[in-house]
Amino acid sequence: MAKQAKRVSPKKISFRDQRKKRQKIVFIVLTIFLSLGLLSSSVVWLGGDYFSPPPPNEPAEGNTVADLEARVKEKPDDAQALAALARAYFDAGRLEEAQQTYEKALAQNPDDGALRLELAMTSFLRGDYDKAIAALEEEIKRRPDHAEAHYLYGQVLAAGKKDYARGIQELEKFVALAKTGDDVARARQMIAEWQKNLPAKESVK
Repeated sequence: MAKQAKRVSPKKISFRDQRKKRQKIVFIVLTIFLSLGLLSSSVVWLGGDYFSPPPPNEPAEGNTVADLEARVKEKPDDAQALAALARAYFDAGRLEEAQQTYEKALAQNPDDGALRLELAMTSFLRGDYDKAIAALEEEIKRRPDHAEAHYLYGQVLAAGKKDYARGIQELEKFVALAKTGDDVARARQMIAEWQKNLPAKESVK
């Protein structure tokens, strides 16, 4: 009698891997915007004319926006619930609510660097460059070797504030920290493009 094949359950993606995937998608989106010269205060993460990100996975039971809003209403100081709600808002394209909820989550858990980076990315995509800069400067102050913070900070400075000289400096710090990889290659391409916007005397030789 033949043995019945064992049923293999699909591998569950960890919360950390989901968060890294979300950050990776946002970095790719930002790179596309920058390379096409489309990034401005009018660009919105969802519903824009230029890019529609892949749809988020179907939320697990108990993790819909409504479920998470109910959890936060019950426990407004629960940093984990606030962070989950902020990410749900982000995935739904509700960036203003995501930004506000990230800020509340960070107020409860100020040492969460990944959460601070997500706040900065959300603020950047909303065109709220000052809040993005404030979050990134705080993160770099706490963790000077946080490569992704330097990467995003450079983009906010150059693409957002049009401060290409400082943007180049931050991407150079990212390259020095990350050393290799696709993001390093993209950073070098952006540095080369931004150098064209510098006055002749500021251009890096």
